[in-house]
Parts: sequence; C-alpha cells; structure tokens
Amino acid sequence: MKRPALTILASIVLLAGCSGGGGGTATTAAPPASPTTSAPASRTVAPSTSAPSTPSPSPTPAPTATETDQPDDATFSTAAQSDPTFPGGGGDLLPVGVRVGVHAGYERVVFDFEGSGTPGWRVQYVDTAIGDPSGLEIDVDGDATLEVVATGVRIPEESEYDRVLTGTVDAEGLDEVEEIVTNSIFEGHLQAFIGVDDQRPFRVFTLTNPSRLVIDLQTG
Repeated sequence: MKRPALTILASIVLLAGCSGGGGGTATTAAPPASPTTSAPASRTVAPSTSAPSTPSPSPTPAPTATETDQPDDATFSTAAQSDPTFPGGGGDLLPVGVRVGVHAGYERVVFDFEGSGTPGWRVQYVDTAIGDPSGLEIDVDGDATLEVVATGVRIPEESEYDRVLTGTVDAEGLDEVEEIVTNSIFEGHLQAFIGVDDQRPFRVFTLTNPSRLVIDLQTG
C-alpha cells in the first residue's frame, strides 16, 4: 500500500467516548518520509524541518466507538459541502488526532482539535488529491477521494510538534473508508484526504468540548 509523498507529524486518536468529549484511547502514527518539495518552514509544518527524532507506534483503529451525536440539519449528499463561514480567518486550533468508527448506516471520521473555537470546513470529492501548497499529487487508497479542509488552525510551537496530526492511517475494520491522509497545515488551514471505495453520500458538522470536525459516510 502506497503512502503519500507529502505529509506531516502523526497523532491518531481512536474514536471512543460520547459527544460530550468523553475520554478514549489515543495512538500515534509514525511520520512518513520527508517530501522532496515542501512549503516554506515559516508557513507550513513540514516533516523535513520539524519531524521528531523518535518514531511513534502504529495506530490501531477502533471501529466500535460510540460517538453518535449529530445536528438535525446535517444531511447526506455527494455534493460539495462547506460551513457558512468558510474560509473564515485565523484561529487558535491545533489538530491533534483523527479517529474512525462504525455505526448503523454510516462510517465516521473524526478530526480532533485542541484550542478555543470550532473549525471552519469544506469537504468535497476530488478527481485527484493535490497537496497544498506543493501542488504535488498524493496517492490515496480507494476509488474515490474526499478532500477535507479545516480552517481556524494555527502553526504549532516547536514544543508541540510531537502532538500535531499528520501522516496516514489505514481504516481497518471499515468497509467504505480505506484510509485517511493528512497533508499539511498551511496559511491557517489543515488539508487532509479520505480514501473511500466509491462516492458515498456524506454529511459534515462540528462538535464541541472538545472541538471536533465530523465526516460521516453513508453505508448500505
């Protein structure tokens, strides 16, 4: 299985706990190899300049997580979706993990954030996964690819590099979702890709305490 050429530091947190931000177990993925082309270090978290010297253990997805809340107006569709404030401005959020779960009628991907506020977001199917800011194509498993852009994200401090979300996780135990690839933090936004078996209808919303960005993919 191929891994993306352009990714950052990894911190994968498995989906377990309820919508009120209940505790769960966390695992962290090893950082991938440095890309040959990257954004300036002052604007982008780049593995070539900020990767920790000690690799982390491989993730173990937990598809039996119980986080099931969603707003009443969140509907499934294959069309591009974004929140009303997108792209918005800067923020105080730091992406620290991604989790997956299986539920009746859908599979869930949750991006976890530390800091105040909630992320702005845009999620859409793309023909090709193109990394920002490099413009290089990224390999993502699956026959269809969802691009996820979360805004309101800040550049981490040097002491926070080992907690920043980056890299790839195989979504073992899920039928539709193949893998999640995190590309970069650049100009106040996080870019990631979700590889799926085909273009399934999806819905997107945020949860708070702690701040989370949720993408559900319809099954069945």
